Amino acid sequence: MARNREPQIFNISFLDVICGALGAVIFLFIAVPKGGSSPSKRQQVTMSYDTVHQQLFATISDSLQNKRPGDTLLVVLADYREVPGLAECPQCPDCPKDSQTAENNIAASVRSVSKTDLPKPDSARKTVPETPPKPEDLKKSKYLGDPPGVPCKVSFEISWNDIGDNVDLFVCKNNKCVSGGAREIRDIGQWDSGKAKTKFFGSDLRTTQEAVRQFEKIIPGEYKLYARFKESVKNNASVSIRGLVYSRNDAGEEKGEPFSAALTLNAPERTLIGTITLTENGEFQLVKN
Repeated sequence: MARNREPQIFNISFLDVICGALGAVIFLFIAVPKGGSSPSKRQQVTMSYDTVHQQLFATISDSLQNKRPGDTLLVVLADYREVPGLAECPQCPDCPKDSQTAENNIAASVRSVSKTDLPKPDSARKTVPETPPKPEDLKKSKYLGDPPGVPCKVSFEISWNDIGDNVDLFVCKNNKCVSGGAREIRDIGQWDSGKAKTKFFGSDLRTTQEAVRQFEKIIPGEYKLYARFKESVKNNASVSIRGLVYSRNDAGEEKGEPFSAALTLNAPERTLIGTITLTENGEFQLVKN
């Protein structure tokens, strides 16, 4: 009877193998990142020009912040906008149609100047006392440095050069601290760094900066800034950090004060960088340690 039995191809073992292979393909399809998306849906670089500070600013991804001169980048142009010309501008009677018309208007205005419009000698001039400018006419923002990369009311931030160095920032107030372990406390602010390490896939998304920022309003009080040099891939014994204390009140007045410090690897305690006394109108005083 056993010799006449027909073999079964789709048995339980075969179905187990097929289901296992199908599950592995689905897992790889979900876990492995896939390309093919249009350039406009990827991370874009948006550039703008600040006419007040006369500087160019760009919003870039964290992966590009560690690039140095000479590195090769693949840039795909997704969109651009040209500066509007005379054809796109609304018509106005005072606007010249072309450069030749503008030159003619300038020449006509020069010829129309009469002798009575010429400046009088110093003896014929009336002495008019100069009035000092009003406080509201002065420039509100006297801070000419780079603002934080993220728009905010207050920012306590540090940065360093080597991505292989791991530095932690602590902003403390009333015996409570905001750091990578406690990322948000209402009376202090919100931790912001972009540091993340996914051990499952072995990728490292750490950056070379950490910050604690206040977004909705300025929270007055006395703050203490600490930093700690935890580890180094290149076994660096110390690291130099650059920092910034920044504030911007509701009137748009900015204030910023940079600082620098040196940290030792695996120090027994956190290093005190300085103490900041912050008021509700954005004024602060940084006392460096």
